[in-house]
Amino acid sequence: MAHRVDLVVSVERGAKQAAASIEEAARGRSLAVRTELYAADGAVDELTREEIASAHAALIIGGSPFGAERFAGVPLISTGAACPLTVEAAGDLIDGALALARLSGNQAALSGSPSCKETLGSKLRRKLARTPQEAGPRAQAPSGFAESVVSADYVLVGLRCSTRDEVLSTLSRCAVDLGLAQDADELMAAFLKREAEGTTGMLDGFAIPHAKSATVQRAAVMVAKLAQGAEEWETMDGVPVRIAIALLIPEGQSGTTHLKLLSRVAEALMDDGFRVAVKDADDPEGVARVVSERLS
Repeated sequence: MAHRVDLVVSVERGAKQAAASIEEAARGRSLAVRTELYAADGAVDELTREEIASAHAALIIGGSPFGAERFAGVPLISTGAACPLTVEAAGDLIDGALALARLSGNQAALSGSPSCKETLGSKLRRKLARTPQEAGPRAQAPSGFAESVVSADYVLVGLRCSTRDEVLSTLSRCAVDLGLAQDADELMAAFLKREAEGTTGMLDGFAIPHAKSATVQRAAVMVAKLAQGAEEWETMDGVPVRIAIALLIPEGQSGTTHLKLLSRVAEALMDDGFRVAVKDADDPEGVARVVSERLS
């Protein structure tokens, strides 16, 4: 009988470093992982059909892999290009794949290890990793929660920015104008610090940049819809970011509100209907209504 694995990974030969990062991130989450290296003419230490079938999720790092049809039916995330990965970014890919597994009905997808680094990201990963049975009834948001963090004033539509940093800089300046933050440079630095730990670019043209800083005056969600995609923002599927849902988190705020905010936005982005609704809304009021209804 084949040994059961949690995650199978197919990596283009030129991205061996990425494979090492994925394996380290998987160990940190107490996940069993099997990796193959591939080239156009075949794979080295090829994954077996039994291993693929038993896995909770799969990652492909690089272009079209050898025998890609082998992964049919397995929750899959592909980077679309061979590129170096930090352990943090590799962890984000793993978490995304396992989240897809859970959404597809694979309740066996495992949660993160309690030994994971205590950051906003790792706390969110463990929260999302819990099955509905483990989590129990969903906690109710405080009265007015959604309305207090997102409004039409916080939504920018038709933004003409072509890079990640232009988007984050514009959001930082607008946050100060709106009274959500005191210092645009400090907020921008907080956004970039998070990006340095691993891209917040997700799938399907979405990104969730977030900044935790003393300059933030209250928790808020800002949304930027771009006229054209931000090509220089790394995403999990290679699709340029067209919509950034930015989270602003006060440094001294207790964990309850900002974890609710992070988890609900992340969960929303895994919902096809939510993504389509945000894309279709063409005015700030419409975007704010879609987001606030989902956060309520």
